[in-house]
Formats: sequence, structure tokens, C-alpha cells
Amino acid sequence: MSSKKINFIDFFLTVGLSKRLLRAGWVREHIQDPESVAEHSFRVAMLAMVLSDKLGYKVDKEKLIKMALLHDLGEVITGDIIIERRELVDIKKRDEKERSERVGIRQIFDKIGEGESYAAIFDEMINRNTLEAKIFWQFDKLEMVIQAFEYEKEQGKDLEEFFIGFEKNYTQDPFVRNIFNDLKKRRKKIHESR
Repeated sequence: MSSKKINFIDFFLTVGLSKRLLRAGWVREHIQDPESVAEHSFRVAMLAMVLSDKLGYKVDKEKLIKMALLHDLGEVITGDIIIERRELVDIKKRDEKERSERVGIRQIFDKIGEGESYAAIFDEMINRNTLEAKIFWQFDKLEMVIQAFEYEKEQGKDLEEFFIGFEKNYTQDPFVRNIFNDLKKRRKKIHESR
């Protein structure tokens, strides 16, 4: 722990900013009442908590939940920057975004003397080399398509690009792929009923 002054109030006030930071992809798509970064992170954490035991192999559930809760928290410093369209990921822009967010994570958690330990979890996540990091990104994007499904159902939107991107880039795990396939069946029924 650092010798800097610990400031829990500033820490929680900063974290609270994520409740008012709207997700840029939904704003771009003109979604009415788009979700916040905090709302997205909450459901990603729920996916991590519930699905990590169902994968058929051992993963560190606590680490997955931590990744889920902090993965977009740096955006309260950097803003939410879009790096994907359909199945295309702008790797250079993603790397710049993640470097900036890492600095943001460090700044936020330094307020409570934990900058290095949470930056290390963030680094593992963005390096995408460990089993937990690989699974985390599938959970993160699965939450995104669940949200897209809800917006399509509630607001009559066509958010096909989100489904294409997920299917091309984030369905490595068979269990995650099965959940996505179930979602696609529900989506098809909704589109056929219109």
C-alpha cells in the first residue's frame, strides 16, 4: 500500500461517475435511455459470477468478477471510445484506448492505495493471454448482444452489426456460443413477428 493519503470518499465519488457515463455505441445508434457504463459492468459481473461455474473447466471466478467491475471504469477518465464496427476491430485505436484506460484505472485506485494491484488485473485483461481474460471478453460482448436484443425488442431497432461482431470475434467457448445461439433464436422470432 502506498504512503499517499487514502481517500475513500473521492474513490467512490469517482467510481460513481460511471453511473452517468452513457455507452457510446448505444448513443450512436440513437437508443432511447441508453445504458450507462455501470449498468453494463453490473450485468457483465453477473454473467461472470453465474456462468464461470458452468464452463466445464476451472476459472478464477473472483478474478473474472473483478475484471467485469473494472473493465470500463477507466472510461470515467477517458470517455467511452468506440473501437469496433460489425466484426472489424481497430487494433491501433483499441490499444491506445486501453493504455489510456489503464492510466485511468491506476489514478482511480491510487485514491485508496490500490492502483498497482488493480492495474495488474486490468493488464491481464487487456493482454488477452490468460484463460480468464479470454473468457472475460466473451462475457463482456455477450452482455452487449443481450442488451442489443433488449433494445431491438423494446425500441424496434435493427442492431445487426452487434450480433455480427460478436459471432465473428467472441464465440470461442462452446457454452458461450450455445447461449448466443439461444439468443439468436429468440431474436429471429421477434423479427419474424414484425
